[in-house]
Amino acid sequence: ARKHLTQDTMVHTLIFADQHDCALLKDAATRMAAQNMQTLLAHPDFSKLIPHHQLMGDIHVLCSEGMVADGGDDEYGGMSMMELYKVVDEDEGAAQMDSYIDRVVRSITSSRVAESDGTAEEEN
Repeated sequence: ARKHLTQDTMVHTLIFADQHDCALLKDAATRMAAQNMQTLLAHPDFSKLIPHHQLMGDIHVLCSEGMVADGGDDEYGGMSMMELYKVVDEDEGAAQMDSYIDRVVRSITSSRVAESDGTAEEEN
């Protein structure tokens, strides 16, 4: 997949990955866009990315926080998904990774519950 993700294809790939829930591809394309910000801004299809506010925000976070996603302050916070999978595959540190994944899942679940609670209150 790396040979198909280039600076020329990063905009289309990022949008495609987001629309089709391809987490690994989206992560790789987001990181490439953040690492090549000048190229991204000059890309002829950059305007197609602008309506995708979440993607633009993800790129901004990676740029502004020195490539550390989600404000993570532990050893896993700045890793790409592929790097995280490699850690999980290794026997050493698997328990730490499970703990990290549990925290992420709890965080996502609690934010979704909060969102649905807010929606339910608005409907009443």
